[in-house]
Amino acid sequence: MREAKSLSAPRRHEPSPSSSSWWALSAAIAIALTLAACDGKEEAKKPAPHRGELETVDVAPPPDAKVDVERDVKERRRAESFAGVLPGNFPRGLPLPPHSSLVDQGRSSGGAWVELLVPRRLAAVRGPYLQQLAGAGWSASANGGDAWQLRHGSAAVQLSMRAQGPSTRLHVAY
Repeated sequence: MREAKSLSAPRRHEPSPSSSSWWALSAAIAIALTLAACDGKEEAKKPAPHRGELETVDVAPPPDAKVDVERDVKERRRAESFAGVLPGNFPRGLPLPPHSSLVDQGRSSGGAWVELLVPRRLAAVRGPYLQQLAGAGWSASANGGDAWQLRHGSAAVQLSMRAQGPSTRLHVAY
């Protein structure tokens, strides 16, 4: 016998809930395996080092890379005003011209003396130094030319100045 054919449209196969879950689970596993294999990073392909060359290696930043220099203790220097070591018996209260250098010292029958060199011309040293002496309480009496008798309390000092090239040489006898 022959079976009767149905004229109705063929029935579609409806996916069951278990088969769609299986596809979703399979897709999730495939994505997870792909991500795990890549580890989320792409390896940079480095060329092989040539013979005799060292391999470049990335290192961590140095420990002081995050140092805040604004919090560092800063050195505060006073302006240099003198170069040299004065003798122990030099009058302590006698100011010296800025940037002067001790170039000679000695003793004579009248006492001790020092010679200083100031890296400025005589005209640029004379006025400002005499004002500096007056400001420190020293009185100056002219002894002719560029020579003075300086007094401060019981201390007495002979000062003379002379040009030496582009500098000024001071002779201080005490």
